[in-house]
Amino acid sequence: GGSMRWTDGMLYPILHRLESQGLIESEVRTSETGRKRKYYRIKHDGSTAISAYQTQWQTVYETLNKVWEAKLCLD
Repeated sequence: GGSMRWTDGMLYPILHRLESQGLIESEVRTSETGRKRKYYRIKHDGSTAISAYQTQWQTVYETLNKVWEAKLCLD
């Protein structure tokens, strides 16, 4: 929706951290254009981590939503 812009400076440090944590793995391959590219794949532990994080963020979202709704009722 344009409220957040991803840049290389944000994405690659996250990918490197996830790889060092064993949640994803990478492979260097040659693309159709002949350029070497790094491809990332999520590992089983990464899928498990995603599920846990989704549950945590869902709880945060629901809690904040209740707080905002209560505040709107008071205004």
